[in-house]
Amino acid sequence: MLSMFQSSFSDLYNSKQSTFESIIQFSNGKKRPNEIGNIPVYGGNGILAYTNKSNAENCIIIGRVGAYCGNVFLSSSCCWVSDNAIQAKSKISDCQLFTYFALKGANLPSRHIGTGQPLMTQGILNSIPFGEPNIADVKLFEDKCLPLQQAIENNIAENTVLLGAMDALLPKLMSGELDLSEIDI
Repeated sequence: MLSMFQSSFSDLYNSKQSTFESIIQFSNGKKRPNEIGNIPVYGGNGILAYTNKSNAENCIIIGRVGAYCGNVFLSSSCCWVSDNAIQAKSKISDCQLFTYFALKGANLPSRHIGTGQPLMTQGILNSIPFGEPNIADVKLFEDKCLPLQQAIENNIAENTVLLGAMDALLPKLMSGELDLSEIDI
């Protein structure tokens, strides 16, 4: 999907006519809640914990501070964006795929300020040059990519369930609690 994006929209990075501010809304994350649940908490390096509350949904998460400053993640479901991250939402589409790939292609880790403790700010993100995309082209791109992204997310969810089953069954198998000698494979 990234190569499809680059082949269709790479010229927008060279445009001086506009910036990310015209197509993306940025906001800082919040201190994460202490409660444990099944909603992912995103920091600069992806999922760092799970809680029972959300402060975002269908958004892009950007690492804001530290070694993972500028990392970009996509969450199509409910999540909590921590204070170590910035939330981004498209102003031009309900689907976040175009915006996600625009941010991925902007080489954000090289755009931070600070040397000892790298920092990404909303001001830096808002000022990144990016041309005005053709909305029809954005819609076409997202229509092509959305089924692929949904398949990826379904596979990840299925792998998580299978890993849970393996973690539950393997100790029982190793201890002899489960006997598979009667199963014909």
